[in-house]
Amino acid sequence: EAKDEIMYDALPMVTSSPHPLTILTSTFHKIFGVFQEIWDKADELGYTRFSWDIFDVTLAFDPAIWDDVELNRQIPDLAELKELCAGRVGDPEGWVLIENIISAWQGKPTKDWFLVEFMGTRPSASGLVLDPVDVEAAMFDSRRTRKYDYKEKSQVVGGLDWGFSSMTSWVVLMNHLDAVKVTVKNRNYTQVASKIIIEDICKDVKKFEIRVIYADSEAKFENDELQRELTRQRFRCKVVEVVFRQEKDEMLGNYRTHFQRHKMKIPTSMQIAKWQHKRFRYIEGTNKVVKKDDHIPDATMC
Repeated sequence: EAKDEIMYDALPMVTSSPHPLTILTSTFHKIFGVFQEIWDKADELGYTRFSWDIFDVTLAFDPAIWDDVELNRQIPDLAELKELCAGRVGDPEGWVLIENIISAWQGKPTKDWFLVEFMGTRPSASGLVLDPVDVEAAMFDSRRTRKYDYKEKSQVVGGLDWGFSSMTSWVVLMNHLDAVKVTVKNRNYTQVASKIIIEDICKDVKKFEIRVIYADSEAKFENDELQRELTRQRFRCKVVEVVFRQEKDEMLGNYRTHFQRHKMKIPTSMQIAKWQHKRFRYIEGTNKVVKKDDHIPDATMC
């Protein structure tokens, strides 16, 4: 599935065509994102929805297969798959064999995975770190209010999560009235040289008078290079390394509390940030977060 930031940048290129046509095809791999928001607002945005599940394209089969004694012995939850089939018996023009569907059901890592990939449903909201309602409450339109604009001499810090083969996220937070934290800047990079990232960070350090940058400790060489460049440019800014494996549990609680108490503010223009905060989730059955699509939350937690 295409990354949200790529789709977000690509969509305006289509609308400038004299004959624009946008076709988006996907299952709901993510609970929130570009595809999901367009699906929800399809009528408003002028899109037409089409949806189907695996049983809509199944080759005709004998429904007696659901009562096969040996299959039911080997697959104790086969009756649940039969319920999903909802009385359908395939189509002569279908192409997916019922045996292959049953095999996929038997080998599924989780039921939620099967429902998403084969039935086209949305991922379960269980296990999310943040309540999506709290994330929505954090969003504000900077075109309609100047309340959260950056003010000189305010307390501002930077959070940096380095991504070596994935996204690097840089978040600038301003301490506002009543301990509200405002995201005044968010830069995201994918496979961009550290030198360019450091150049951009230095510009923000100057603009926002940042005195402290909290950075992922795993990027030792990048952090050292960043500190050298800050020193070379005579900025009074210190890079403080954050050891995630030791401090993440405490940081996660602080991060969640800020959203729950509506102490976070993020401009609506930062759509990628909104989606990552909403999708941030725990590994099933644990209190550890999934190490995927977590770069902006990690930079914010720093």
